[in-house]
Amino acid sequence: MLSKLLALLSTAKGAAAATVVAAAVVGTGVAATNQDVRDAVSTTVQSVTESNDAKASNQPAIVAARNDADKKLRDAFRDDQQKLEKLRSTHVDSTDRAKLDDTVNTADAALRARLTKALNDVAALTIGREGLESPRPTGSPDVKASFTTDAQKKVDDIVSAAIKDMDKIVKDAETAVAALPAFTPGKPGDPGKPATVPTPPSHP
Repeated sequence: MLSKLLALLSTAKGAAAATVVAAAVVGTGVAATNQDVRDAVSTTVQSVTESNDAKASNQPAIVAARNDADKKLRDAFRDDQQKLEKLRSTHVDSTDRAKLDDTVNTADAALRARLTKALNDVAALTIGREGLESPRPTGSPDVKASFTTDAQKKVDDIVSAAIKDMDKIVKDAETAVAALPAFTPGKPGDPGKPATVPTPPSHP
């Protein structure tokens, strides 16, 4: 039993000191009969195992949460951007073409800015947690926090709010473009169309 515990201790990160102590007492044969030593070794193994299990469960959870959030944000951004691109093909009078382009370009810039902010907000909650390192100012403590259910909810809220905002940006652009005068092909005064149509000659 003790040999198995020692084997676990020898491979458990952070248990080097306990391994040395346990090995020393084993050499004297004390550990086999000393209940306090056996209890101490068992407690150390349990503590290290639970710590490693916690890290193993937290790291995949936080990575999965970040990847899922990024995917949802980028998918929503791509769908909204495609809608903006369709607006560029809206038929408007030549005098309103510049206004159309400006409306779409402004919406596209706002869309990208909102995506960037959301990605940064998600990163702030999912980097520097258990199992991950994050840049920090020189001299500041290396504080890591577990990725909790509350943190997951904050990430979900960030994603939901960003998607809602991006949808509104596109909706506002669509409304603005719809308000532009419609282009009517063949209307007198259009480029390439004579201002007046000549009267056909009368037949004798």
